[in-house]
Amino acid sequence: MTDWSAWALTTSQGIIVIDAIFDYSVEDEVVNGLKKLGLNPADIKYVLVSHAHTDHIGGAKYLQDHFGARLVMSKEDWDLSDRTIPERIRPKRDIEAKDGDTLTLGDATIKMYITPGHTPGTVSSIYKVKDRGATHTVATWGGTTIQGGKPETYLAYIASADRYKDIVKKAGADIVLSNHTAYDNTPANIKQLARRGASNPYVVGNTAVLRYITTAEECAKAGYLATTKLAGTSSR
Repeated sequence: MTDWSAWALTTSQGIIVIDAIFDYSVEDEVVNGLKKLGLNPADIKYVLVSHAHTDHIGGAKYLQDHFGARLVMSKEDWDLSDRTIPERIRPKRDIEAKDGDTLTLGDATIKMYITPGHTPGTVSSIYKVKDRGATHTVATWGGTTIQGGKPETYLAYIASADRYKDIVKKAGADIVLSNHTAYDNTPANIKQLARRGASNPYVVGNTAVLRYITTAEECAKAGYLATTKLAGTSSR
């Protein structure tokens, strides 16, 4: 499971898990992964699901059933889950996140934004973490790629990215975390952390985080232009 990430935000009153990967890997990767880090999976209070694709929501029902974790997702993606997720792994509908809502547990707060494009109700977020006593701000862009390739999907994605850039800039986010390891350099970062000196490779600065979102937006613009050009060609 080296291509997917589930993040644990530890707080003074428990753990918030961000994304739950697949149903068949959640026990080994999330539950046993927490234990390996010296954390107790029974302390999972919330699971924030960025979007209702099986590689991120698949393990949510397991965490809901085994630990009583509350699940948070946008209404649009709860609806998507009802339509597309197999019943055997579909979690019970729970908390609906609205644009601008906050999820607070103990001393940690996640600000959630609905950023349509990857799915109808993808949740991107902003929250603070600490590293060796220093506070940093994390941006998580909930869904990186474009699904379906329809012009309206590209336009929604572009608008979401453009808005989220402003949010990232105002928040001063200096870390970007992805739910796919290829997009935030996790494989290399993990190796660097194992022999870490003073710096943390995930701390890249606000300019780099903005560049990340800008790149996603510009790729969507290129996809939109290619799609509309092809549509124009086929209509002649």
